Amino acid sequence: MNISRRLELTTPVVDNHAHPLTRVQPQDADAFRRAFSEAHDPSVAQKHVPWTVYYRWALRDLGDVLGIDPTEDAVLLRRAEEPLADYARFLVQDAQIAWLLLDEGFPPPDQAYSSAQMEDMLGVRIGRILRLEVLVADLIAQHASFTDVVDAFDLRVAGARGDGYIALKSIAAYRTGLAIETVSTGEAEGAFGPAQREAEERGSLRLTSKPLIDFFVLRALHHAAADEMPVQFHTGYGDPDLDLRLASPLHLRPIFENPTLAAAPIVLLHESYPFTAEAAYLAVSYPNAYLDIAYTLPPLDRLELIRVTGIALGAAPTSKILISSDGVGIPEQYWLGAIRARDVVGRVLGAMVEADELSAEVAEEMGRMILHDNAAHLYRLT
Repeated sequence: MNISRRLELTTPVVDNHAHPLTRVQPQDADAFRRAFSEAHDPSVAQKHVPWTVYYRWALRDLGDVLGIDPTEDAVLLRRAEEPLADYARFLVQDAQIAWLLLDEGFPPPDQAYSSAQMEDMLGVRIGRILRLEVLVADLIAQHASFTDVVDAFDLRVAGARGDGYIALKSIAAYRTGLAIETVSTGEAEGAFGPAQREAEERGSLRLTSKPLIDFFVLRALHHAAADEMPVQFHTGYGDPDLDLRLASPLHLRPIFENPTLAAAPIVLLHESYPFTAEAAYLAVSYPNAYLDIAYTLPPLDRLELIRVTGIALGAAPTSKILISSDGVGIPEQYWLGAIRARDVVGRVLGAMVEADELSAEVAEEMGRMILHDNAAHLYRLT
């Protein structure tokens, strides 16, 4: 793609998928590097992240905005010079982020700032996202019977909008895959006993039962359809817990084909990388399929982000495309997501103007839609 022309996009950004800041921030280079890796083995961050293009790009851009050398030591020193709230607010304001939509299920609440604290710290609007698998695990640990869990789940999910949430989210891709199947109440109840025993023995539960996950995710989708509430799905690239073969968004086709769920907007997160073309196909084919492009995580360099953004814009309706950082733990990732989104979307749209596919006026309107307007409309942000 010829990227000699870039549109200058100044629209405030809606980051439609991110996570809260952690209370304990990186204190050394190894900890900072781990924020840029999905690997569990710490040696990957220690030895190999510094030699990734995306990390060097991040350090260079952070050096520019902070007025320091583009090195880990300089960034860590700059972070230590002022309170986290002041440092984070500077980055978010510089990036012109209007809204951060936060998945409150990770990091664990005892390790992270609450959405209310985040809004106060950063001076931006916060939208709350309810993570389904965490909710189910908590309810199983709290209730003695499967019927009580179902009743409590229905109450929470059906009332999610009234409780201040703007979307639901599933990480089924991480746990059992996106081939979500209809599960009978009896089958789900049969899986409840082992899950409850695990919760009792360990004091908590990491939900990995496919019958339970499928049962509750489908139940949540029916509630979402009744309220026209967006449901985000992790798709594609993730940490090693995930079997990438089961994370293709094409596994969700039966859900898109189900007419009783058609009123639930479904957002395919992380550009479904490396299944971006497949996700774009779904966005073309189904009215309730939307495509998120994440510009910080998964960690990709500029050329790869340009490529996947081109794939998305080359096939999917612009009105179906949203942007995010998937930033988690550290404020630099929010800033990087917004800055990279403006840069990359501007480059791809600029190339389309240069190729005489779009007028400059239409391209600028599309840029505003992708960066802000689509998400503001879909999540009912006011």
